Amino acid sequence: MSTNKLSSIKQLIAEKTVCVLLVRGEDTEGNGKFAYMAVRADKLPEFIEAQNSGSFYPEDYGIVIATGEGEPSAEIRQKMHDEYGFNHEAMVDLPDSEKAIELVSNISKLATQSR
Repeated sequence: MSTNKLSSIKQLIAEKTVCVLLVRGEDTEGNGKFAYMAVRADKLPEFIEAQNSGSFYPEDYGIVIATGEGEPSAEIRQKMHDEYGFNHEAMVDLPDSEKAIELVSNISKLATQSR
């Protein structure tokens, strides 16, 4: 895990914030799969590290909201938008835990600025 730590107030905000993610991967037979996940922001770096390490169980890190084969259908995409505010056009790629920590820090900054 990264040596970058969040301040105590940012950590508290991260513990109270949930990120909705679109995760793509393959099952054990090589078929394309997707899952929309709700992951607490403070768990996001761990989630990204586990995802990058290979085979892992997403439900160990958050709540699976929707899942399916291939790519999400238009109906599922619309449901994610309507029910969770998921903006597919504004998705951010999180290639590693460093990027996840940066995102969590930015979320925390925004939350403290709006007070």
